[in-house]
Amino acid sequence: MDLDLIEQGGPVVIVLIGLSVVGLSLVFFKLFHYRHYSMGKIRNIEGAIDLWVEGDKQQALDKLGTDPGPYAVMLGQGIRWLNKGDKDQSAVREELNRQGQHIISRVNGMNGFIEQIAYLSPMLGLLGTVLGMIDVFRGLANQGGGGDTGALAGGIWEALMTTAVGLTVAIPFALIYYMLDSHATTIRRSMEDQLTRLFTVKLYDKP
Repeated sequence: MDLDLIEQGGPVVIVLIGLSVVGLSLVFFKLFHYRHYSMGKIRNIEGAIDLWVEGDKQQALDKLGTDPGPYAVMLGQGIRWLNKGDKDQSAVREELNRQGQHIISRVNGMNGFIEQIAYLSPMLGLLGTVLGMIDVFRGLANQGGGGDTGALAGGIWEALMTTAVGLTVAIPFALIYYMLDSHATTIRRSMEDQLTRLFTVKLYDKP
């Protein structure tokens, strides 16, 4: 978008551009944070718990030890506590649940702000259009209902531009939010499942 369009769009377009810059910064931060929770790492963690269930405790720890992410570190700590056998299992489970909730809270952090950018951008664009149309019709009223048709069309074009900018900002951020939220749900479900398997391993004991 060139400077003329920004100038014609007025303060609403400037606000929308500011929101998009902030939103992109958050997206890059989230992608950097999500590097610990890629599908490959999740599969690696689930493979480690498979080893735990099969009774290969050391290999499970070794596999988790290759991942420095919070999810793997939490489960590795849980396995070490359970291996020692000197701690109350219910206390261990409570602590791991607490840590898991903290991890999920961090995974979801700032996703809501990205969602709000997607929600507010078209609203701000519409506000800019309404304000622009008010200016157009106020100008017509000041001219006694007359006025140049070309000038009227130009004024309406400028007013509608803010809606277009708002939608241009909103659509990609809505898609990004959906992908981040979907992956956060995948992480949460995986964590709940693996924590349960960690404590129900005896159900898989062979007679």
